[in-house]
Amino acid sequence: MVWNAGKSLFGGRYIIQSQLGEGGIGITYLARNQGNQLRVIKTLKEEILNHPAWILHRNKLRQDFRDEAVRLAVCHHPHIVQIETIFDEGNLPCMVMEYIEGEDLGQRLRRMGVLSEAEALLYIRQIGNALTLIHSKGLLHRDLKPRNIMLRIDKSEAVLIDFGIAREFIPNIIQRHTVYRTPGFAPPEQYESEAPRGEYIDIYALAATLYNLLTGVIPTSADDRRHNINLEPPQYFNPQISNKVNQAIMCGMDLESTYRPQSVQEWLDLLGYDRGEDVTAISSTLVITPKFPPSRPVGLEQQNWQCVQTLKGHSSMVQAIAISSDGQFIASGSNDKTIKLWQVGTGKLVRQLGRWSSGHSNMVHSVAFSPISPNLYYQEKSGKSVGIADRNWGILASGSWDNTIKLWDVNTGKEIRTLIGHANWVNSVAFSPDGKFLASGSADCTIKLWQVHTGIEIQTITGHSDLVSSVAYSPRMPTTNSKDRQLVASGSNDYTIKLWQVYTGKNICTLIGHSFFVNCIAFSQDGEILASASADNTIKLWHINTGREIRTLIGHSDSVWSVAFSQDGQFLASGSWDKTIKLWHVESGREISTLTGHSNYVRCVAFSPNGQTLVSGGDDDTIKIWRRGY
Repeated sequence: MVWNAGKSLFGGRYIIQSQLGEGGIGITYLARNQGNQLRVIKTLKEEILNHPAWILHRNKLRQDFRDEAVRLAVCHHPHIVQIETIFDEGNLPCMVMEYIEGEDLGQRLRRMGVLSEAEALLYIRQIGNALTLIHSKGLLHRDLKPRNIMLRIDKSEAVLIDFGIAREFIPNIIQRHTVYRTPGFAPPEQYESEAPRGEYIDIYALAATLYNLLTGVIPTSADDRRHNINLEPPQYFNPQISNKVNQAIMCGMDLESTYRPQSVQEWLDLLGYDRGEDVTAISSTLVITPKFPPSRPVGLEQQNWQCVQTLKGHSSMVQAIAISSDGQFIASGSNDKTIKLWQVGTGKLVRQLGRWSSGHSNMVHSVAFSPISPNLYYQEKSGKSVGIADRNWGILASGSWDNTIKLWDVNTGKEIRTLIGHANWVNSVAFSPDGKFLASGSADCTIKLWQVHTGIEIQTITGHSDLVSSVAYSPRMPTTNSKDRQLVASGSNDYTIKLWQVYTGKNICTLIGHSFFVNCIAFSQDGEILASASADNTIKLWHINTGREIRTLIGHSDSVWSVAFSQDGQFLASGSWDKTIKLWHVESGREISTLTGHSNYVRCVAFSPNGQTLVSGGDDDTIKIWRRGY
């Protein structure tokens, strides 16, 4: 059950304004108190408490939730999110927190590329002071990272949030803690359920956070470092970092906990004297110089694309778009948990997939048509309808933040089966060229390969140190049918793209060059070029055979979330948080058109097979159909 605007809580003391967001087990709302002040109310999702898998554990869930609130309530500090009260609404425990208007450090890093040393040290010292209080209360935060640090709007103030996995500790005594970690920020001790605990756990994460802010790079994970993969000093990525700060970061991230400073203040002292940096001292933010200058559309005619139709029907953000292989149908996936099918020619809504009990229970983040036209889905063999093993080309796959993949009969709208195996959100799905296999990428940092006609998981591929945002099958290579040439590519929040050999699961190449999250990848139709879209506001083109970067496409002013090649490989479309779609000439890298019309972030783009139609979806809850004019 979701609370709607106007819902009264705690005897009328709080009135719900809107939903702010939700995670795996929790949900947050914006509310007003009796003094007309904005507050954030956090509670558990009722469907989790009532889910059969959680029924035996729901009392512990409630208790853990209340414990988080109590831990926060005893920590009064200007740089720690403040608790106003704790109450129960029916069977749901609730905590009321101050509302912090602004952005988190992860979002700021995405906008800025990297932070200046002065700015980064200002925030790190503020959070360090907050940690000193937390540790004095006998608590460890255990999940320090840029995304858990908010910046108050119009102020140079950082605020530590999210105490969901905070735990009590007795210094240097072996204790059992739930194994939870964010790769790159978690020390090796958090990879063990039983280990000595101390302030040095949060010191490692605080040093790793400073590393990330100054370089734009997520540090090598502690687990990889224990397997002899080196952690490059931050000066390797940003030579402007001072020697003192460089050394302090490396000391704070020592794999051996006894070699790290044993208190936060001791580590802060290594950073040097606090000169009281303020906003006026933060004007020298480092900007990463791209390898290629912005391309200009010289000598190449601008293309005239027009929005011919806007499709309205989703009640929330449109996260995913796919066009069928015959160019007749659009599939759209949304934050409203539904999938809709539309006719390309008329814009008419054909059907909604997953009504009632068969639908996804969370955001639909990816959709993909099987390679053959859904119009051919039903054929007759000897007077009988063709079995699913032979007619998988009439299937739509959907990946959801409910951790599942569903396969749908396009003609009837009925669910064929649900694929279960991922331990976290499914961000991306992609069919093999022959439609027999499906690849999926997940926030559990894995890629899985599935046999479509049986639904059996045939392989799990690991190697990324952060969530997998996008997967793509290479088209069948024109020069060979050899199995060893079949590739799956994956893009990740660890800033890399990896190429995998399908039949062995071997990582044959890692493409490094982006300075922030890789949001989307796409192969050209001939399989020779891979495009990647990133939160560093750029698109990169890569040569598959050599693994080398061909060029960087610069023009978007915010995070790029989607890329798609035209069938002939001449053009590339990109959708961005700057609310625009750009068309690029692949061979020259020149921007040839900018399409405007969405009133919010553009999340997804897709070309029709003939290249004359482009479809986009965005956070304005709409789908737009664009056609090329002459």
